[in-house]
Amino acid sequence: MIRASAISYAIVFALFIGLVASSVFFIFSTQKRIEIIHTSKEHLLLDSYYGIQLGLQQVKVNDSLQYIHPSGDTSLIRKFLWGSYYLVTTETRKNERSFERSALVGSEFQASIPSFVLRSGSDGLKVAGETKLEGTIYVPGKRVDLAYIGGKNYTNSKTVFGEINDIKELKLNLSKDFENVSAQHFVGNLRPGPFPFQDTSVSFLSEGVYFQNLNAVHVKTKLQGKIVLHSFDSLVIYPEARLSNIILIAPKIYIKHGFKGTLQALASEKIILEDSVTLNYPSTLILNEQNPGTFEELHTIHLGTNSSVLGGILITTQQFDFRRQPKLMIEKDAVVAGIVFNAGVTETYGAIIGSLSTSSTLTRTGGGSYTNHLLDAIISTKRLPKDFVCPSWLELFAYTRKKVISCESKS
Repeated sequence: MIRASAISYAIVFALFIGLVASSVFFIFSTQKRIEIIHTSKEHLLLDSYYGIQLGLQQVKVNDSLQYIHPSGDTSLIRKFLWGSYYLVTTETRKNERSFERSALVGSEFQASIPSFVLRSGSDGLKVAGETKLEGTIYVPGKRVDLAYIGGKNYTNSKTVFGEINDIKELKLNLSKDFENVSAQHFVGNLRPGPFPFQDTSVSFLSEGVYFQNLNAVHVKTKLQGKIVLHSFDSLVIYPEARLSNIILIAPKIYIKHGFKGTLQALASEKIILEDSVTLNYPSTLILNEQNPGTFEELHTIHLGTNSSVLGGILITTQQFDFRRQPKLMIEKDAVVAGIVFNAGVTETYGAIIGSLSTSSTLTRTGGGSYTNHLLDAIISTKRLPKDFVCPSWLELFAYTRKKVISCESKS
């Protein structure tokens, strides 16, 4: 006869073995579920990234694509213009899980882009003082001569540190999307609302917001993300304002001394940067005049002393008048990095690190004005970082590699 204690021991032992077995099974099944979830999340992340790349290559602006990945994930891919750059968004789904990603995208700078292009004039270009041209240049008649103006001779050992070509050999055109940029170009289908005059942050994964005002707007707040601020009069940006990746639209835009931020601006009359303004990468300034300015007040983009724009400057006109051309003014020690395309006249005493294409140049010194002269100016493609990503203004960028500038994501 088996004693009761032995039976109790056997029961306890059996229960213990069962508990261990069920624990092992629970741990194993949990581990498998974690692996499945982890793998599913990895697929979402990778497929979302692939969706961005697909959007760059195969989706047209203001269009969308529904794509089914080999993993079974589904991505809805959209492509828009955000100012001078592309904005590609993806929403990737697998069952109940989803992952969203947005990417701000530009065009890779090409080695074939010239450093300096002078599109008008019969006497070529004349250089004086500490002017330095680095890279390939195109000028009328393939002529670059030395000049003595403002009490300064040319000081460098070469007229051009690179190759000189005739302007007739060059085809450097604007993309049709940027020949006549309007507010609608930047706003799209966003519905306008009143400017709240308070700190506002908007995700690039959202539809975005469009603030509109009939009167002059003075900005001293924090505005960040997918925001368009439009005044039908003027915008004044103060140094205490904190702006990040927003779009400004107004006939006249004034940016006060000492401001630092990232923005894209569109004006029809003037954009004035006072001294020591820093527009961080990727910032762009566009002036698109519909009618010429007056002799007393030309339509202008003006960069004050020690100011900088990292991204590019575009000036276009819909009614060219040789006597009243729009103007780009770059003061001493001011810097522009990126693409500068000017349908008018450029007066520069600072540095353009990248490419300048202009109808003509102007230098004023010693009481005289000199057309197609450069004095103490630096223009160089060689100093631009190789991985610099440009606004997609030029026609040739339609055939060049696109690169992501910044991303935002959420799950």
